[in-house]
Amino acid sequence: MRSCENIRGRIGAWLDGELSAADAEAARIHVNACSVCGEERRQLERLDSSLHAVFKTGGSKLAFDPFWRGVEQRITQKTNWYEEFGDWIRATVTAPRLAWAVPAVIVIVLAALSVDFFFPTMKTATQRDNFAAVESIDTYGRNVALLREDETKTTVIWLYQNPETENESSTETTEATPAF
Repeated sequence: MRSCENIRGRIGAWLDGELSAADAEAARIHVNACSVCGEERRQLERLDSSLHAVFKTGGSKLAFDPFWRGVEQRITQKTNWYEEFGDWIRATVTAPRLAWAVPAVIVIVLAALSVDFFFPTMKTATQRDNFAAVESIDTYGRNVALLREDETKTTVIWLYQNPETENESSTETTEATPAF
């Protein structure tokens, strides 16, 4: 049975004359002795003869010379560097690659913007100025302002006796005496 499967796979090559002399002789002996492989041979011979008949009638109408001249011309034709570069750009910017590029750019931008969040001690080009926080406290008619600078560990305290006079939009004049 193993020999039959092996020969059945080689019947087409045997009919086309592609086997060596020893393999062709073994295939011929087996095909003549085995009825299943003999039927396979007859089917392949009928298929081959019908394909030859179709090709002879329809194949003569085909103009192969212009086709082969065009193929030869494209093979021998040299392209300019800018045409090759244009072909490379068109191949690079195709829809599937562009579809992956958009989310990749978004991820890269988000990662660059969140570096400060994940690594607060790292000095980056995107680091913002360290704005100080001002706290105001009103107690018994005095205005106390605290400015805390975390980076330099500095605290500045302002004491105002009359907070209304410190308003720039006020039309009242202020006294020339110091507040403290």
